[in-house]
Formats: sequence, structure tokens, C-alpha cells
Amino acid sequence: MFNFLLLTQNSTPIIGWCASILGRIMQGLYALFCMIGIENIGLCIIIFTLIIKLVLFPLTLKQQKFSKLSTLMNPEIQAIQKKYQGKRDNESMMKMQQETQAVYEKYGASPTGSCLQMLIQMPILFSLYYIISNIPAYVPQVQDYYKPVSEIVSENYDYFDYFDTIISEDENLKYDYISDVVKDFEKTDGKNKKVIDVLAKYSNKQWKNLEDSYENMDSLIADLQKYSDSDWKKIEDKFKDKDKDEFENFVEVITNEESAEKLVESYSESKEVIDSSKKKIMDINNFGVINLTQTPASAMGWAIIIPILSFLTQWYSTKLAFSANQMGDDNPMASSMKMMSTIMPLFSMFIAFSVPAGLGLYWAANGLFQIIQQFALNNYFKKVDVNDIIKKNVEKQNKKREKQGYVANKVINAANTNTKNISNNVKVSNKKEYNKQGKIKSGSMAEKANMVREFNERNR
Repeated sequence: MFNFLLLTQNSTPIIGWCASILGRIMQGLYALFCMIGIENIGLCIIIFTLIIKLVLFPLTLKQQKFSKLSTLMNPEIQAIQKKYQGKRDNESMMKMQQETQAVYEKYGASPTGSCLQMLIQMPILFSLYYIISNIPAYVPQVQDYYKPVSEIVSENYDYFDYFDTIISEDENLKYDYISDVVKDFEKTDGKNKKVIDVLAKYSNKQWKNLEDSYENMDSLIADLQKYSDSDWKKIEDKFKDKDKDEFENFVEVITNEESAEKLVESYSESKEVIDSSKKKIMDINNFGVINLTQTPASAMGWAIIIPILSFLTQWYSTKLAFSANQMGDDNPMASSMKMMSTIMPLFSMFIAFSVPAGLGLYWAANGLFQIIQQFALNNYFKKVDVNDIIKKNVEKQNKKREKQGYVANKVINAANTNTKNISNNVKVSNKKEYNKQGKIKSGSMAEKANMVREFNERNR
């Protein structure tokens, strides 16, 4: 028997590893709900989304703290960039870099502060896509409902391939749904253990094609038994030498009354298994009146609610995050954030129309939890003094330097003053900031502080 579970999971380094770990959470959730008599993938997706949101909350908080500091840092950094605008010589570039770094040092921030959180989150977000879009690969209990059908398809695929060849050659045979079934599994060859991947995304129309193929097999075989030897010969010529022997065996089964009757009987039994499995699959995937395996674009009806909810929740959550940062219109980040607050939700809505509704449900739930989270964060930042955030950042930065073997040079009142108000006489108590001649060392914190002071004096 094929091991469908292992080979349908994503195997990409990092993303595949994240998907495997997070898939166990989804598996545990489904098992937990099964214990209390609830088998519903939609409910599991919502709770799963909440858990992931809580796991990522520390990173989200760090990102938003950095955004808060950015509203204070950006005017100072832009002033430095304006000062050195058009200057491309080595000395000017170095001074601009040093002055900019001094601003970041003052706020206890890092130029890569926001990027690091994004780099950590990206593999997790990508892995969530693979889990939600292919749940049977990560949840064995769900996979078990698909296995009977996948085994039937794998077992009968070769014969269906022969039927498809015959139907395409004979215009009188009106069994196009059989050809459609073969096309669905064309890339799997019916044998490469990925049949479940196709079944997991089956639309109502595709399920009907599969059911009709088995239900009407007696009629098709009866039509084929009317073929003459010359008819069979024409079709046989379509196959290569290696396949001809297998095709001849197929013809013997179809033309022999007894073996054909057994074949029809086995197809009839397969139809009952397919019907039973389909019912169970639909039951666990039904979320109210919406089936999560269907794509809203193909199913329409109530399913279009999912993409609309995905857009509304993500648009509003992004708007809340944007309003919390209170960026001025002259800030280049402000215009890009305004654009993202509309484009990204619209993009997710567009995608949600063409993917299984389960994935759209995840995006909608994620947006809803993001709104709740953003309300909480906005209230939190109203009560927190930004100077306290700066002070804690500087303390963490100093501790980090000390661990690395350096003694931090403390910039006087860095957490509470603007670089424009830095004293003309910056006192540095750390002897390591000076060389043997008593001059400030190049690249030291004292040099950076003096550069910022000189810059501010020139621009008063």
C-alpha cells in the first residue's frame, strides 16, 4: 500500500521543516476535537490560526515597537540623508553612515530590526499555505477518508487510460467525463502516490465525473463489446510495442463475457466506496453551508463570502496598524503603507477566489484575530511612554555589547533627548574611546556623538 502521507508533504528546506512541525499542531487539534465528537476542518483551521497568532505575537510586538521608534528616527535620518545628498565620495558616505548609526544607537534600535522579524516569520507563513491547502497530507485522520478512493483510482488508472484513448478515437462514444477523470490524474500517472493531492482539491463537478465514470461503466463496456477485430486493431496501433501486450490483455477482458461481467461488478462496488468516502469527506469539510475543499470561483454561492471576509478583515487590520504609527504625509513609508493597506487585502481576495475555501478561511480568521490583536496593541502603546521603550532598548543593546566583550559607551540622556539638543561638550568616561595621544578613536561612539552634534550645529 502506498505511503501517501510522507510524499505529499512539502519537502523544501526550512519551509518543509516548519510545515512538518506546524502540521503536528493541526494533527493534534483534529485529534482533540475528534475525542469530543467534533470532526470539522473549518473549526480546526480557526483554532489553528489563533494558536499561530499567539506564537508569533512576540515578533509582532517587536515589529510594532520598531515602527513606533521609526516615526521618531525617520525625520532625523532623512535630515542626515538630505545633508549628504549628491555626495558620493568615500569620506562623505562614511560620515553619513556613522551619523545614521549614531541615531540608531541613540534609540537602541537596529537598521535591520524589522527585517529580522520578517525573516523569521516568512518560512512560517509560507508553510501555513502548504498545510491549509493540503490538510490530508498533515492530518492522518483526514487522509484516511481519502485513501479508499485513491486506492481505487490507482488500481483502475491503466484501464481508464485505455478507455480514454478509445473514447478520443470514437466520436460515437459519449463518455467525456471519463476523459476528464483521466486528465485530473494525468500528472500522477495514477501511481505516484499523489492521488490524494488531487482528490483533496476536487470540485463538486469533478466528484460527479468520477462517480458517473464508475456508474456508467456497464454501458461503456457493452458498447465496446460491439467492436470488430479491425476496430480493436486500429486502436492497438496507437500503442508502442511495450504497451501492446498490456492492451491486448485489456481487450481480452472486455471481449470475454465472463471477465467483463466481473469487471462491471467490481466497478459497481467501487462506486459504492466512492459515494461513501465522498459523503464523509464533505461532512468534515462543510463549514456551515460552505464546503472548504471547493474554490469560490467554481462553487460560487455562499462560498464567495470567504474572499470578501478575507479582504475586509485584512483591510481593517492594516488600517488599524497604520493609524497606530501616526506617520506624517511627508514620510516615504506613509505612502507605501497606505498603498499596501489596500493592495495586499485586494490581492488576498483575488487569490482566495481561486484556491480552496479552507485557505481563504485561514486568511479571514487571521485578519479577524489581527484586528483584535491590533486593538490590544494600540491600547498598550497609548499607556506606554516611548522613552521607556528607548531606555529598555539601550539597556538591552549595552548588555549585548558587554556579552560580546565590549564596554558600552553611554550617550548622555539618549533615551530622552533629540539629537539636536546634544550638549556641545559630550563627556566620555570610557578610556577605550581615546588613543595614546588623547585623541578620539576613529569609529568610536564619542566620534559618532560629536558628528551628530556638529551636524545639528550647522543646521540650526
